[in-house]
Amino acid sequence: MLAASRIPTPLVPRATRPPVPILPVTRPSRFRTAYVLLRFAQLFTAFLRSVILRGHHAERFAPLVREVFEQMGGLWIKAGQVIALRIDLLPETLCKELASLQSRALGFPPAIAREIDEAALGAPIERYFDQWEDAPVAAASIGQVHRARLRDEQVWVAVKIQKPHSRELFDRDFRVITWLVRLVRVLRIFPHMKWQDGVAELQQIMHEELDFGFEAASTRAMRKLLKSHGAYVPKVFDRYCSSQVMVTEFVEMVLMADYLRVGRDDPARLEQWRRDNNVRPRIVAKRLVRSFQRQMLEDNRYHGDMHPGNIGLLRDSRVVLIDFGTTNFTEAEYLGRFRLFMRALATGESAKGADLSLTMAASLPAIDLSLIQARLTHTLQAWSRRTVVEELPFHDKSMDNLTNEMMKVLLGFRCTMEWAWLRLHRASSTLDASLIELDPGIDYRRRTRQYFLAAERRRLKNAFNEIGRRRAATVTANAVDQPGRLEDYVREQSILIRRQVRVFRDFTDDAWAAAVTGVRVVIAAQTGLAILLALALRREPQPMMGVVSWVSGRVDIGWLADPAMLTLLLVADVWLWFAMARIGRAIAADVTAPSRVFAATS
Repeated sequence: MLAASRIPTPLVPRATRPPVPILPVTRPSRFRTAYVLLRFAQLFTAFLRSVILRGHHAERFAPLVREVFEQMGGLWIKAGQVIALRIDLLPETLCKELASLQSRALGFPPAIAREIDEAALGAPIERYFDQWEDAPVAAASIGQVHRARLRDEQVWVAVKIQKPHSRELFDRDFRVITWLVRLVRVLRIFPHMKWQDGVAELQQIMHEELDFGFEAASTRAMRKLLKSHGAYVPKVFDRYCSSQVMVTEFVEMVLMADYLRVGRDDPARLEQWRRDNNVRPRIVAKRLVRSFQRQMLEDNRYHGDMHPGNIGLLRDSRVVLIDFGTTNFTEAEYLGRFRLFMRALATGESAKGADLSLTMAASLPAIDLSLIQARLTHTLQAWSRRTVVEELPFHDKSMDNLTNEMMKVLLGFRCTMEWAWLRLHRASSTLDASLIELDPGIDYRRRTRQYFLAAERRRLKNAFNEIGRRRAATVTANAVDQPGRLEDYVREQSILIRRQVRVFRDFTDDAWAAAVTGVRVVIAAQTGLAILLALALRREPQPMMGVVSWVSGRVDIGWLADPAMLTLLLVADVWLWFAMARIGRAIAADVTAPSRVFAATS
């Protein structure tokens, strides 16, 4: 449990907070699907009006999209956040609006919350809680949080209770989303966006959101993991948890969201609070960045939504992280490439960083990649120069800005990025909302270099005895690291070369497939024409006489009247048709060399 000495003085007293609005619980309307389709029709109409009458402006249209998603609520909040990841395909303004989507803080009647908790506990609330606050302290589309005190442990806890009918609402919305994605795929709207991968990701989010057991497990794992980072995570009380109820320690802290708001409205009061609680913003920023980098690059389990509402402040610049409903990891091989990319940024190896970024792309064009590499290298070099200029605005030096600039380059060449990269970017960009106020002059390159040095020391810690550990880690870190870095870079270069070969191979595959299809079309047309001409020559129907005369005036077709010759032609056509079919199957099976393709017909 959190030590009392760490609890800060209140910055925004709880009594001054506006109460959570309470609405009656109702089952999802039978017309929910019609309502959703109507809202999208209105959105599409507004888009057309914007384009036709005033010229399309993303700055005006993007807020309208966010409002529609927020008003629909439910799964659409998560769907909008997933779409916002596609900064490589969609306008930056639209992605930023959708990334800021928040569920409306609407609660449901406290009596129903009690019933749900009692059903999960199998007993009256009074048996396990000696105090229970009916008024929820927070709410979202999926549920609400009540403050209570456990009778046996004598600990104040946060009881998160799932809103009734949430699963039914999510299921209905998911069916609509699936139908819309099918329509988008049929119409081939942004085919490179990998809509099906987005649907799969959204389905996984829905599955985890509707079962609080996943969040409880993530919270327990992160509590253990982040202890070594110096970050605090509330304790989970498993015996009181279920799929619809989660009970965690209620931490008396100051939310970063409140810290930022008071900093804008009353800077003098915030400064006094910082002095009273020994909170230094730059130290807080350093600890947040250090922890996030360890989560992302070293532990491979990271908080995917570190916005100001999920970060808390304690005395002595300590931090708390809450709400682990979005906890992500990265496939090991891909993480290895991303780690090398981050190291290249830290050391200013822009050309290497450009190469590595291409190995992490989901698709590459069939062109000379040196054109893309040169543009990316220039982008990385420009960002590196900006990071050391303290007077520049935070946005110009942030990782979010770098990623957006890189995406503009990649999009210009029709490259797209993997979802893994986009999830990492999303997590990093949400943290920026706090860093911009805590440490606007932050040098990301220096922070990342410090992380890698500390990570290397942790790795070497187990290789040396306690007496010589510190000196050895400091002296030999770079020497030990260099061969490994060279080997990694050679491996990534080979991956990039193989990917380029694969791109050109795919291009030739498409060309071969198109050629095969064209030949089969010609064969079918020639066969049909031969049969029609043969019939015309034998029967000479009046409608065909003009065609026969025109063709016979240019080509000798008299032999088509001979049944044997016609049969021989048809047999040849059938053989060619099936030969082309075998070539097509060979291409689909990745048999791309011309000699192997034609060997498939033998």
